[in-house]
Amino acid sequence: MSTGVKTLSRTFEPAPTSVSEARRFARRVLADWGFEDLLDDAVLLTSELVTNAVTHAGTPMTVAVVREADRVRIDVVDQHPTRVLPVGANARPGIGEHGRGLLITSALATAWGVEYRKDHKRVWAAFALVEEALGPEDSTDGSPFDQVVRRRPPSSDAGPDPLGLGGLALNQLPLTDMLQLVVDQTRERFAADAAYLLLEDEMEDRFVVSATSGTAAPLQGRSVRRGEAGAPSLKAAFRPLAINDLRATPVELLRGLDLRSLTTAPVAFDGRVIGTLAVARSDAAGFTTEHGAQLQRVADWAAPSVDRASTRAADGERRAWLAYQAEASVMLASSLDLETTTAMTGQILVPRLATWCGIYLNDARDQPRLQFAWHADEQQLDAVQAALEAAEPETSGAPAAPDVQGEIAVLPLEVRNRVIGWLTLGRPEGEPLRRERLLVAQSLTRRAALAIDNARAHTELQDIGQSLQRSLLPAVLPEIPGIDIGVGYEPTGEFNDAGGDFYDVFTLGSGRWGFMVGDVCGVGTEAAAVAGMSRHTVRALMRAGIPIAPTLERLNAAIGDEGPRGRFITMVCGTIEVSAASRVRLRLVCAGHPPPFLVDRSRPGAPVRRVGRPQSLLGVLDTVDYIEEDVTVERGDRIVIVTDGILERRADDLMFEESGVEAALSGSLDAGAQATADQLLRAVTEFSAVPHYDDMAVLVLDLGKGTPQLSAPRER
Repeated sequence: MSTGVKTLSRTFEPAPTSVSEARRFARRVLADWGFEDLLDDAVLLTSELVTNAVTHAGTPMTVAVVREADRVRIDVVDQHPTRVLPVGANARPGIGEHGRGLLITSALATAWGVEYRKDHKRVWAAFALVEEALGPEDSTDGSPFDQVVRRRPPSSDAGPDPLGLGGLALNQLPLTDMLQLVVDQTRERFAADAAYLLLEDEMEDRFVVSATSGTAAPLQGRSVRRGEAGAPSLKAAFRPLAINDLRATPVELLRGLDLRSLTTAPVAFDGRVIGTLAVARSDAAGFTTEHGAQLQRVADWAAPSVDRASTRAADGERRAWLAYQAEASVMLASSLDLETTTAMTGQILVPRLATWCGIYLNDARDQPRLQFAWHADEQQLDAVQAALEAAEPETSGAPAAPDVQGEIAVLPLEVRNRVIGWLTLGRPEGEPLRRERLLVAQSLTRRAALAIDNARAHTELQDIGQSLQRSLLPAVLPEIPGIDIGVGYEPTGEFNDAGGDFYDVFTLGSGRWGFMVGDVCGVGTEAAAVAGMSRHTVRALMRAGIPIAPTLERLNAAIGDEGPRGRFITMVCGTIEVSAASRVRLRLVCAGHPPPFLVDRSRPGAPVRRVGRPQSLLGVLDTVDYIEEDVTVERGDRIVIVTDGILERRADDLMFEESGVEAALSGSLDAGAQATADQLLRAVTEFSAVPHYDDMAVLVLDLGKGTPQLSAPRER
């Protein structure tokens, strides 16, 4: 063999057609030099390096085939010296189109490198002609340049490599790039017009076109079932198949493509068919039996690498589904509102698992009623919703499949061994929920059922609390001539709508009105029930003409009759009498309750004082004797009654107490009654950053000035 250096080169334009031209150039030169054993690897590297130059440099390039004493070198020189290429197998393959080419270079070449000079860049790959390690590539002209060299020992793979790719390259490439490489080289090896690879989708129990080459590009992403023409056969799953004329034996997958003949080979590993490798030509009878055998050898050789990459991809997809379910669980647990939870369920499922969905919840008769519908395309939502409503059953049981085109699944919303509703999912025609995706849908349905049931129970409790609150507080406050009324109420807890504090103002006739503010020991619905009973009892007795003291004494007896259900109650109860001469008479009893505040505008500097004498709590003693008190008030005075939740509001070691109330009332002398009540509650709330742990209520009676004006009652 000659020891001299021989070089043949050719310049190509930065066009996609240059890739195939450069490949033919390198093949012809190497064949003429007698290096048949290097043809496959060298031609593949030429293809990849020229592709990188066309894609990333965008300048004319020169391809040189250099024969040295102990190796053959392929040089690709472009005019883009500042373009930096990642080097080595750890350069994050799959990020950019160049990653695959350099990984293949690293896998197949004995040595390779990149030279950066002022006016050009050279990427080279060398193949050793002897079994000796090579040193770094030397500069030919002594000019300074950066150089990176990688070496690979000769391949020790025992099995034949029908595509000349090298097992190391396949193992290092990302799944998408590896499949594309196999399909491209298969099409070239068989001189086919089209090639494609079907890969098993375990989540859907289908085979998906995962890589295409040539005129098969429109097939990318399409799927077929096992046993369909062009997919793995049910009866001969491990044998190659050929169709000489696709017009006589149509293949649905290839419909619309100008192809006449097809040969397929199963990609099998560990006794299981994981895919199909196929080549097709535009002429009939384009393949022989020998072509089928060769294609099967390619499929068998690629199967281990395909399986490894496919397994990695499947594991990644499963992890993604697990993360999706975990995220869905967090979202569903974030709300206790029924409407929000059902809407969130639909938006979690669409479009990830379904194109549209409908949620039915059982009513009191266990009859499903549509609660929510969602569609990925809002323009189609009305039609789907109408179809879902039409599918509601007239009795208990699952709703019917709605009259909507596509695949439909109806899943029960089951929680705590009972069905609370149904979930209807719609998917495109030919893509029903299968296998693992069905398991994911069922898992999410169980999570949604629990969240919906919890939200519905919470909503029902809120409704009960709101009903209790309506029983505690008057729906309408009367208009008292010359008197302005303001009220405020804050139950404790984030989700409580009712508590043990209450107030009321009601007419007694003949120019008299009754009022009360009470506080039941404890908080929540039990305290609210006692508060409601107390309020209605006092109102009924006083409207029957019974004075304040006997009324409270009878309430004390009624509380005692409740036994263990009875609770201690504090209350301020009184009457207001407005005469025609605009005089105001105030009578009251303070049954263990904090005495009212009297805001006297006629005493500048000390406008707030307490009025009324505390007497015994309600519900403590079997027998009580209350004494009514007359309170002297003037026109322009203001009576403010609060519960101890306001006085005992705490910020660390400080309490709001009387001083806080007096300060708030002194700062609102010119405000109306309702504004005064609102400002007082705001001051109490802002006094501490922690939530309040006791109910709060306030009643403001502004006695006003001048002649009273009669008006209609107002709602609260």
